[in-house]
Amino acid sequence: MSLPTWTYVLPLIAVNVCASLLLKVGAGDKPAWLLLNILSWRSFLGLACFGLGGLAYAIVLRHVALSVAQALLTSQYAFTVLGAWLLLHERIDPLQWLGFLCIGVGIVLVVWRL
Repeated sequence: MSLPTWTYVLPLIAVNVCASLLLKVGAGDKPAWLLLNILSWRSFLGLACFGLGGLAYAIVLRHVALSVAQALLTSQYAFTVLGAWLLLHERIDPLQWLGFLCIGVGIVLVVWRL
């Protein structure tokens, strides 16, 4: 039995969004001496999430066509901005909202026949 496409892609999107948010927050932290005073622990965790996301993407591609997976993954850009808005209180201007709409329409057009 095959699972719906979104069940494969949604966790990957979540990991990538978390990775970006962790890198942003970690960029303002003091570097950790255990990480050779280069990265903070949150930056390191963000990079680890990106690595985990790469492994998860390899698994996703076993079950989902590349064209569909890549189209669905573009939604991570919108979710990252929304996460920054909710968690980091970054501003979203009207042009960015229009961009989210364009991303959504593009995804729908690519995966319409699933």
